[in-house]
Amino acid sequence: MKILFVCTGNTCRSPMAEAYFRSLCEKAGRDDIEVSSAGTFAGGGDCASQQTVAVMKDYGIDVSGHRSRMLSMDMVTGSDLIITMTDSHRQHIGSMLPAALKKTRNLLEFVQKKGNISDPFGGTEKVYGDCFCEMKEALDNLFLEVIGKKDRTAK
Repeated sequence: MKILFVCTGNTCRSPMAEAYFRSLCEKAGRDDIEVSSAGTFAGGGDCASQQTVAVMKDYGIDVSGHRSRMLSMDMVTGSDLIITMTDSHRQHIGSMLPAALKKTRNLLEFVQKKGNISDPFGGTEKVYGDCFCEMKEALDNLFLEVIGKKDRTAK
């Protein structure tokens, strides 16, 4: 299974989601799940922000080698599941390929919430930490759903 996390610049939210989700897969021995991330407005090749690196280091995850990627049609068509940080990211995917909306979900759906993951760009390390905390439970629930240990609660 190929899972793609999408945010705007691919230096904050989606790299944190990608790295944390990949660590869950590795800890569970799930090498059948491929995880990546991209941005709807990514510069291409930018490093993860210093704050992203620091927050993920607190969880024992190294994202210092991350480089941003611009969302492409190949990424959209090649993914089995696309997880967006905001409704506008989801709409962007729909504008690229309307059929992809069937496999695209907002991250907060996995905690039965509507809304968006706030963009921490330019904020303090605490702002980034708060952002990751907002994502963490949803990522844990997504992981359980993907590996079949949790019923689908949001469609």
